[in-house]
Amino acid sequence: MKSRIHILLEHIFYTLLTIPKIAVLSKNIASKNIRSLKIGKELIILGNGPSLKEQVKTIKDLTRHDKMCVNHFAESEQYADVKPQFYVLNAPEMWLENVDEIHKEKGKKLFKAISENTQWPLQLFIPVGAKNVGHWQKDIIANKNISVNYFNTVPLEGSVSFIEWAMSRGWGMPRPHNVLIPSIILSMRMNYDTVYLVGADHSWLPEIYVSDKNVVYLTQKHFYDEEHASARPMDKLGKGSRKLHEVLEKFTYAFSCYFLLNDYATKHNITILNATKGSFIDAFKRISTLPKP
Repeated sequence: MKSRIHILLEHIFYTLLTIPKIAVLSKNIASKNIRSLKIGKELIILGNGPSLKEQVKTIKDLTRHDKMCVNHFAESEQYADVKPQFYVLNAPEMWLENVDEIHKEKGKKLFKAISENTQWPLQLFIPVGAKNVGHWQKDIIANKNISVNYFNTVPLEGSVSFIEWAMSRGWGMPRPHNVLIPSIILSMRMNYDTVYLVGADHSWLPEIYVSDKNVVYLTQKHFYDEEHASARPMDKLGKGSRKLHEVLEKFTYAFSCYFLLNDYATKHNITILNATKGSFIDAFKRISTLPKP
């Protein structure tokens, strides 16, 4: 166990290391007036976990709640029923050009689906690193219903107070190892009173195995492909694959980050409620059902 002085020195070191990163990598183009995008008081974030298959049937009827979807939700039949006000993308392989061909095709399919299937006003959030990549913007610009907002993903490390201070200003965020992390942060920066999480299963641990050739496989199931999802290596920014310790490290960063976000929410009178049945996330208060319409 680390001593207090060890932890203090570590916090000072990483804080000093992060400050120049913010100065160099954080872009002012990221939305400054994010609070103006808020519509109601309560927001439902739809993760794409298997449990969403049942919950999405009732979510479309919750008209007094704003909704935020993520990643490949626009490719599902439920997208037009839910009509989310917000859409968050985070995985760089969706727009990076130097990635394996499979990710290029998935990215093209996704942006085409968002453009063609959005027939209502939508605020799309995407990391500022995607701004200078042209191919994804062609489809999005073609749809006048979609407004693009950029956010900084500079990894914030150091003392908790420093991380929270920089995060509240949109200069970066704790390592965003999955799309739920920026989604929660954006919802808090918009100042929603209550944030509900659905489809946030995060139940990957039982789905990991290592082959006889020491290749780590993981089956990442979603509500739209649970029945035919197959195990495959977890890539690094769309190329190569991760070792087991790298996969587990990625999970550790994500699960520990949720505790930081929950503490931040509590300090700012924001309530985050996990309404995902069987979720592995242990940081947020659990509820069994969403509020009635």
